[in-house]
Amino acid sequence: MELSRDFDKAKNHALKFLSYRDHCGGELLKKLGRYYERETCLAALEWVREAGYQDDEKYAEKFAAVLIETKRYGVRKARYEMKLKGLSDESVKNALEPYGDDEITDIITELIRRKYADCLEDRQGIKKTADALMRRGYDYSDIKTAIAKVKEDIELDCD
Repeated sequence: MELSRDFDKAKNHALKFLSYRDHCGGELLKKLGRYYERETCLAALEWVREAGYQDDEKYAEKFAAVLIETKRYGVRKARYEMKLKGLSDESVKNALEPYGDDEITDIITELIRRKYADCLEDRQGIKKTADALMRRGYDYSDIKTAIAKVKEDIELDCD
């Protein structure tokens, strides 16, 4: 009797959290765990998933798009942020799969043109630009390619 009542409360609590915004399963478990036993939380999570209110795969796809396309994070940092949310390795891998080398290079190139183009005049500026982009989670090889592309475009514009 007690488990059933707690289960109903946990379901309602989970639905309340999901009414505010999407959550991944790990987030829901963490939030529900403040109020209920682990078994009750797991049962409530399973219920909201079966009812179609929560889907880690869809959440991961949306979150990856926000991190890479809106926040302009690199794949490495996006992967880290997604793991912090409690997403599985498989969900993270599938969500980041569409962001291949060409898309990432285009994003880096656009960032450099918009934010760092003035810094590419000397070695120190290039290093600062590369360091800033590495902090955003981009790989050095992608950064190097994008910097070369932007410098080439700048030289072509000057001719």
